[in-house]
Amino acid sequence: MASFNLVDRAWIPVTMLDGSYAELSITDTFAKADEIRSIDGDIPLQRFALSRMLIAILYGVYGNDFPIEIWQALFDRGPKDPKVSRMIREYCEDYHDRFDLFDPVAPFYQVAGLHTAKHEMSGLERLVLDVPGGEPFFTTRMGEGLKVMSAAEAARWLVTMQAYDASGIKSGAVGDPRVKGGKGYPIGVAWAGHLGGYLIEGQNLWQTLMLNLVSWQVFGLGDSTVEWHDDAPVWEREPLTEKPAEGFDQPAEETGNVGCFHGPATLLTWQSRRMLLEHQGQKVTGVLMCNGDRLKPQNAQHYEMMSGWRRSETQEKSLKKPLVYMPRKHDPSRALWRGLPLLTVGESQDPNDRPSYIRPYSLNWLTRVTKDRLGHLPIRLHAFGVEYGNQEAVVDSAIDDFLDLNLTVLTTENPKMGQMLRDAVDITDQGIGALRNLAVNIARSEGMSVEAPRQKAAELGYSTFDTAFRQWVSVLDGDDDLDARYREWCDLARRILIRLGNRLAGQASPRAIVGRNVTMKTGAGDFKTMHYSVALAEVWYRGKLNGLFSNAEDPTAGPVSTTE
Repeated sequence: MASFNLVDRAWIPVTMLDGSYAELSITDTFAKADEIRSIDGDIPLQRFALSRMLIAILYGVYGNDFPIEIWQALFDRGPKDPKVSRMIREYCEDYHDRFDLFDPVAPFYQVAGLHTAKHEMSGLERLVLDVPGGEPFFTTRMGEGLKVMSAAEAARWLVTMQAYDASGIKSGAVGDPRVKGGKGYPIGVAWAGHLGGYLIEGQNLWQTLMLNLVSWQVFGLGDSTVEWHDDAPVWEREPLTEKPAEGFDQPAEETGNVGCFHGPATLLTWQSRRMLLEHQGQKVTGVLMCNGDRLKPQNAQHYEMMSGWRRSETQEKSLKKPLVYMPRKHDPSRALWRGLPLLTVGESQDPNDRPSYIRPYSLNWLTRVTKDRLGHLPIRLHAFGVEYGNQEAVVDSAIDDFLDLNLTVLTTENPKMGQMLRDAVDITDQGIGALRNLAVNIARSEGMSVEAPRQKAAELGYSTFDTAFRQWVSVLDGDDDLDARYREWCDLARRILIRLGNRLAGQASPRAIVGRNVTMKTGAGDFKTMHYSVALAEVWYRGKLNGLFSNAEDPTAGPVSTTE
């Protein structure tokens, strides 16, 4: 009988601190966690999915209500501490059988005996997240590679699909009362697909796992009414069947109610699909994928620790609830650093406040446990997410972005840090707005359409500032003299904008240098004729920059408009 137990067999791809690569078992991954730089994967999203599974194991070992002192001791001692290593090893031994990929009773992340009325299986392209339907040239696997897959790779994709599978019609499992006409009709994307996921990465894997392990005691101030009940990783529960799990599958009429969330360990291992791998020995040849437990993310902010949240008036009206928060998903067109201020401690710490945005509770936990201890710890804030298209039935794009910074930027309780970062992002946006207007005015000077130059100038500005901002924020190492740090950024931003402006002006045609008269309709409804030339465009641009950055030095001044 075939067996591939993930506790003992190598399947997790890692990069070691010395730069070498390896595949490790769960046991070895924990044992060497302080020697591992990071989890890798066939696609970046696997890092997030596999890391969440490993964090769930730590919840199994230590529970979800450990005090700050225990967390601090675990962080400091590391995986080679005899007591730490023994507890993890014993836990894995206790649930060893639940991690066998081909177990006949409870295969890992699957349902034994799962079948359709016709006993058909799907090809392995159904197991690989990045194979768009009908467009196989986009896949990481080609040709013969999709006909057979190693058990190790199949296990990685199994975890990934339970986290990120798109919505749409699934195979209809015999015994699932929701199946109609042999089909499983859409219940939504897999759980992590709802999120704007954040993984806080430390200097090694052990730090990473600990930095994302949050105790219920994060709610010790203000949110003590939150309960994590019956919270456990899926392997601690009875083996699932083809039927929706009572108390976990969320009826449509219960959307927005919190009873099905249970707690972080539950959500880290949520079974959005019922699956079964077809295999010949230890080679996987097919997969059956059916609907699992439905779960929508409204108001899950106290249970899902690894996403930011936003208040949704639309959902409040739709669900007839006074307060609804939705995950704040990542925008593929907007770099991570532009949203950094929303991840810092805000001005209001009133528990009765109803803010528009809530940062991940993992950051609230770290603010408490790292106070005066780990503020200068270099970390990587890593963002993961998926954009779905066509009624969420296909994957349009994946988000994989990160920022290197010191932990104090995210954990300081000084609200001026967030305000300083917000001001830095805002002045950058306004400066790039001025750069766009420069490009527009140059285009008008030679009688060209303005839309393409406007777009190209924005792309040039944000791509240039992307590198500059990341470098600047990476060396912020405390919350002292934030005014000076802001002035440093303004000085750098002004130099960059002047250089970019000179570049655009230097590329102008002779016709634009001579210029032309342009008649346009004003806001008052009449028409006005003005002369446009490169020289005038530069004068207007420098004037906007002068006003913008003089305001930066004078906090009492109002904002500078950057519209044409």
